[in-house]
Amino acid sequence: MSVLECPKPKVDPAAVPTRYAIEDSIAVQGPPPRDGALALWVPLIPDTPSQRVLDLVIEADCAWSVTREPEFGNQMLHVRAADAPHWPLEIRLRYHVERLPLVHSLHPACARPLATPALFARDLAAEQFVEVSDRTRALAGTIVGDERNPLEQARRVYRYVTDTMTYDAPKQSWKGSTDHALVCSTGNCNDIHALFISLVRSMGIPARLVTGQALESPPQPGADTCEVCGYHCWAAFFVAGLGWIPVDASCACKYGTEGLFGALETNHVAWAIGWAIGRDLIVAPAQQGPRLLFLAGPYAEVDGQPYRAVERRLTFAEQ
Repeated sequence: MSVLECPKPKVDPAAVPTRYAIEDSIAVQGPPPRDGALALWVPLIPDTPSQRVLDLVIEADCAWSVTREPEFGNQMLHVRAADAPHWPLEIRLRYHVERLPLVHSLHPACARPLATPALFARDLAAEQFVEVSDRTRALAGTIVGDERNPLEQARRVYRYVTDTMTYDAPKQSWKGSTDHALVCSTGNCNDIHALFISLVRSMGIPARLVTGQALESPPQPGADTCEVCGYHCWAAFFVAGLGWIPVDASCACKYGTEGLFGALETNHVAWAIGWAIGRDLIVAPAQQGPRLLFLAGPYAEVDGQPYRAVERRLTFAEQ
């Protein structure tokens, strides 16, 4: 098969999409900030190659704007307390989202060496708690052995991570840490994918974290909605000739789910636009504090300091 004949990722026309009604409710509590100095950012579910936002209704009794950070294109809702006539501040986002099964034809013969690594400098470098070092390069080299095809190298790393890591949310690092994964061999989705990302980057394969939700809790009999706690994340890596390829090593570790190298279950809804990065973010307009480790939910600041009195309730119903 020549490079020009290599198939691209596509939506399976015979597959039935999954549709969700999702409600994201945010309440900012506590006393009103002095001089309206509070700023709030809420990630918005975007259109991606595997999901479509069919409808979005924003309910808020204050002025708001939809912004897009220029570094990676993630979009978000931005609100300032100075624009809020009532307190506490409440916002409700109502979505109808269609999740599409995206099929990746992973032919090793289509994979090519990365010709211009400089284009992926951010996706090859270390980040907060995501290590690219002599330690990770040595381990990655041992894992891939004499394999030179980047797709098969990533596959070997994926198998190593899913074979050695145990999903245990109470034993997570709370920051998505390569070191925690290497030392403890346990953690949550962020720790598991920090290890995957570190190892493939150590082999010169670009990789990113994608934050979102796994809408995995079915409603109880007679109930219409189900509350979702926390967030979920997965990873994507880039191979020239094949493009960005998703993996979910976390669900493979947690449930023993097969087929998550190059595919995602249709209950995965991403907060990141396309394959946008999910770590070390500057929001829009820019926060006063340091880069955010990741943005999986609302973030607020008062006078440049994180403001914690923000409650969120996320519910969904499959349609």
